[in-house]
Amino acid sequence: MKPNRPRTPPRSNRRNDSTTAPLTRREFIQDTTLLAAGLAVSAGAVAQPPAAEGAAFVSRWDQCHDRVWLGPEFWANPLQDWRLAGGRIECVNAALDRNVHLLTRQLGPKRGDLRLSVRLGRIGGPLGQGKGSAGFRIGIQGPLRDYRNSLIFGTGLDAGLTADGGLFIGPFQSAKAGTIDLDREAVELRLRAEPKGDSYTITLSAHDPADGKLLGQVRRDDIPADQLVGNLALVANFGRAQAGAAKAKVKPKEPTGPGAGRFWFADWRVAGSKVEAHDDQAFGPILFCQYTLSGGVMKMTAQMPPIGANESQTVRLQLRTGSAAEWPTAAEEKIHPQARTATFRVEKWNDQADVPYRLAYTMTFADGRQEEYYWTGTVRRDPADRPVLTVADISCNIHAAFPNTAYVRNLAKLDPDLLAFVGDQFYESTGGYGVVRQPLEPAILDYLRKWYMHGWTWRELTRDRPSLSLPDDHDVYQGNIWGEAGAPRKGTQEMGGYDMHPEWVNVVHRTQTAHHPDPYDPTPIKQNISVYYGPLTYGRVSFAVIADRQFKSGPEGKVPPTGGRGDHVTDPKFDPKAADVPGAQLLGERQMKFLRAWAADWRGADMKAVISQTIFTAMATTHGANRERLRADYDTNGWPQTPRNEALREIRKAFAVHLAGDQHLPAVVHYGIEEHRDGPVAFAGPAVNVGYPRWWEPTAPGKNRAPGAPENTGDFIDHFGHPLTVLAVWNGAVAPRKTVLEMLHDKASGLGLVRFDKVRRTITFECWPFLADPTKPGTQFPGWPVTVDMLANYGRKPRAHLPMLQVSGPENPVVQVIDEKNGEIVYTLRIAGRRFQPGVFAPGRYTIKVSYPETGQGKEFKGVEAVPANKAILEVKV
Repeated sequence: MKPNRPRTPPRSNRRNDSTTAPLTRREFIQDTTLLAAGLAVSAGAVAQPPAAEGAAFVSRWDQCHDRVWLGPEFWANPLQDWRLAGGRIECVNAALDRNVHLLTRQLGPKRGDLRLSVRLGRIGGPLGQGKGSAGFRIGIQGPLRDYRNSLIFGTGLDAGLTADGGLFIGPFQSAKAGTIDLDREAVELRLRAEPKGDSYTITLSAHDPADGKLLGQVRRDDIPADQLVGNLALVANFGRAQAGAAKAKVKPKEPTGPGAGRFWFADWRVAGSKVEAHDDQAFGPILFCQYTLSGGVMKMTAQMPPIGANESQTVRLQLRTGSAAEWPTAAEEKIHPQARTATFRVEKWNDQADVPYRLAYTMTFADGRQEEYYWTGTVRRDPADRPVLTVADISCNIHAAFPNTAYVRNLAKLDPDLLAFVGDQFYESTGGYGVVRQPLEPAILDYLRKWYMHGWTWRELTRDRPSLSLPDDHDVYQGNIWGEAGAPRKGTQEMGGYDMHPEWVNVVHRTQTAHHPDPYDPTPIKQNISVYYGPLTYGRVSFAVIADRQFKSGPEGKVPPTGGRGDHVTDPKFDPKAADVPGAQLLGERQMKFLRAWAADWRGADMKAVISQTIFTAMATTHGANRERLRADYDTNGWPQTPRNEALREIRKAFAVHLAGDQHLPAVVHYGIEEHRDGPVAFAGPAVNVGYPRWWEPTAPGKNRAPGAPENTGDFIDHFGHPLTVLAVWNGAVAPRKTVLEMLHDKASGLGLVRFDKVRRTITFECWPFLADPTKPGTQFPGWPVTVDMLANYGRKPRAHLPMLQVSGPENPVVQVIDEKNGEIVYTLRIAGRRFQPGVFAPGRYTIKVSYPETGQGKEFKGVEAVPANKAILEVKV
């Protein structure tokens, strides 16, 4: 049994423990010297780990089973266009700039030589019979000088051959047709780079694979040294890749130049003293994992790549219960054939201790050999005894700064107890190449590649703390979505429904939410689409996870015509009351039933919070780079008004705060239902990477704002007529700087954290700009932090009071108040201490229940009268 790599670096530097290269690879090593220097970095970039000795590399595809995934040492752009078949990799889509990066080897900055070789041919015929080009790309560098950033945004020096027999170094237009005879099944391309003065000489030669005979070569003596630093890749079809059509019916343009063909590659070899080895940069076969811990049940999802039919189809969960050498298997689960996930559910989990775990997978090879790979981490104990629970609010990552290394490092400094990914874990543009909507399997692979980028970004945090992941519109390849309870889309997007195949949508749900606690009601909705709404209790905070898009009605055809885009209203005469149409849904009755039950259930909880994709108000006034001024936006959850108000009435019965994202506009707001501040407080966390900008620019100053507060805070009426109080907000720059990190900073990208103080019963919202160091005082956005009392989440003014409750028994019982006039629960909360005087909103008689739900003990008092200025005391003996 073999660990993922020959040695284990310090815990803080561990990535995927599955790197890779068996010791047998050393028999291929020739003439190699390894440099200790890391890749050069620019401002905002992150230095690479020191290079290891033995930098030579051989691909070993001939030892692998057929599959889509090319192996832990490689990243394919895009995933669905490549496969491993018959001992070689194949580009199965004749399209421009399909490439495969080598993850574990890069060119360092020190002077040295480079030697590359690969065999290549055309799928289905001789090389010269068809279009296209193929070869190497070297010195690939992205703007952040991170090897992962370079996978997506990097440019480098091209060197290859064209289908008409031309060889080139640099632009493919420099190739001279007929330089070599391609009336053959394959050639071996060799590239050699050697330092010469202040520059490099590069020679590219083509050889007969059978006997090594030289077929032709080209040379350049003018390559700058700084062009030979960065990633190495194989390329099929040089040229600029198109973003891809958003609609499958749109036919892409014909490629220019030598065109595009389908090529295969085999026996890729890399050597030379300029090559650095970074075996810890391998990715897979266990890519990352996510877990939750709630109510004594631990659920964990291991994310796998697209493995082959002849490989092991299971992942094992192993727990260290004794010495470091003892890793008994606690469970084994099959890998889902579409989502490529293995999800574990373990009951009666010991949530009072940190539990080291490892996920284990056995890779098998065509010669029968096996290798063990592991992904390790810790399931943290439930922090129930800690006075403060911290939750990171994370959303809207357009991956412009992939892999967001500095951002993740800053979040790690805050060490949140729970990660809440509240939507738009990626966008359609993530990773380039647009989106594939059909057929089903390529569309799933296209999704997985984007999802893998999300996991690659966050996996060092999700491996040892619980996380939630709520899919939003872009996660299901829609600019906006009104889910219509799972209905297929039959008209415009604004009419509602899902664009993508229901099995594809279920893959999204499985990858992102299978590790969540069990759904409240798992019954699928229309098209057999799965649901994930339900409760999570962690650190004595009870969370309601809801899907605020999945059941929501589409506006078009239900509301007055907008005269343009179906969700954007620009008419200044717009009457919001006309949009409050009967029958429109927000959360749907199923989720409302869940909220009612959850609000009354305080087992194991001192405080409560709702987590969903977006806030329940229409806040942003100005949209997009062209700064369009909107009168109303039906994509916001300020619409539809009646079900919005019904949802907030249930949420405030639990004195719950609301955490969300989506807005690209960081803000803390206090909802109003009948009047200002009578509903819950909500936090719209900042986007990780803002793409589409929004601003809050009210036409008049806010009323009742705090002394010295900006004019865009205070009391307002939102676009759909709701009372809205803005406690803090930050608008991004209208003209942000152009460099990547500075642009994201200027557009109000940032980091959000929520602190639940269970002793003081307060909630504090914290919010930092993108480039800020959160450990330094005074670096938060102006207006933050914001602290609110838990009771402010039911800010409605009492009209009467019940007697003061004086409890003799354990501290912190749960108090529930029921209106005997209609039998409805007024509210339920866990009080701090033993004294509490319930306020109500009308005189009358009420039932009071005082209980300890964990033990089942309690007292009930019926017919208790509520009056103004109530001085009575009710002794409660439990």
